[in-house]
Amino acid sequence: MINNFKTLTRAYSLPVSITPFLIAFCCAYQTNGFSDTSYMFGANALLILIAIILVHLGGNLFDDYSDVLKELRSGKSLNEINFRNKEKAKLILNKTYSMKTVGKILAVMFAVPILTGIYFTVLKGGVILGLMILSGILCLFYPKSAKYGLGEITVGLIFGPLLINGTYYALTGNFDPQTVYFSIASGLMTTILLMAHSIMDYEYDITTDKKTIPVMIKNKPAAINFIGFVILAAYLFIIYTVIEYNTCKLFLLPVILTLPLSIKLVNSLYDYINIKNVQFIPKWYMGIMENWEEIKRNNMAYFMYRFYLARNLASIFNIILAIVCLLCFSPAGVTKIQQLEIIRTINIQF
Repeated sequence: MINNFKTLTRAYSLPVSITPFLIAFCCAYQTNGFSDTSYMFGANALLILIAIILVHLGGNLFDDYSDVLKELRSGKSLNEINFRNKEKAKLILNKTYSMKTVGKILAVMFAVPILTGIYFTVLKGGVILGLMILSGILCLFYPKSAKYGLGEITVGLIFGPLLINGTYYALTGNFDPQTVYFSIASGLMTTILLMAHSIMDYEYDITTDKKTIPVMIKNKPAAINFIGFVILAAYLFIIYTVIEYNTCKLFLLPVILTLPLSIKLVNSLYDYINIKNVQFIPKWYMGIMENWEEIKRNNMAYFMYRFYLARNLASIFNIILAIVCLLCFSPAGVTKIQQLEIIRTINIQF
């Protein structure tokens, strides 16, 4: 049952959302984890994590549900629907889960985060409500974002700036410019995962009129070069933060330690478009590649190897950054929102 649910919701993608949460949690803990009671801080963090997981898995499921529903409305039966990716919505297509059951699951998965957002709105104010509404709009927009070439950017915003800064604000009541820069770097790493996926689906996306960044670039080698540029941009945001705020030099570790994996990903994508018959050998520094033997038996190694490389690059980058934040992070100072709150408090007192 659990394995079925993990397959249904594509739980293998969870590191994309959990690891950015760790960055925000570690920054928040260093900011005021000791000023709150350990119980409340830990309970609030756990509640946010559960909400993030449910939104992520619910988003995955909603994407599959929407695609199946679109096919059904076109007049096809479940037996006639055939997606290019054989893993897509397979438990819906083989009737393990009915469309009605999936609808109920989605209702529960989105209800919990909504209630969590209401709780933190009461606790921390209207900023949380604004962030929640914006995140909800982007999640609902994502299935249609491919029509406008905004799919990668939408996911990068959700799992980068919105997730990290929203979590940090919910736990501290503040924004910090350093976490903003970290969130942008993390979001850029997330977009790399989607762009790598899009390069491997390049021809199919063109035939289905799906607009992705590689399709809009109109050239696969140029799109791979663009991925290299995005990786560089993520690194530069970290380097800029270290220089601008004169912070701990350990913050450069995500840049240094993930560089070999970044190079491996870019080279493997070049191999994909130039050399079809290459040997896929997972190495320890590439991160976990679960169910690898089964993937090879299903002849999906060529795709999942590169998917795992991109996913693990983002995850390892985020984990290293989170560890450094736990060791070294200190708030940059009072933000504009804090200043407004201070002014409002003074006016009330007078």
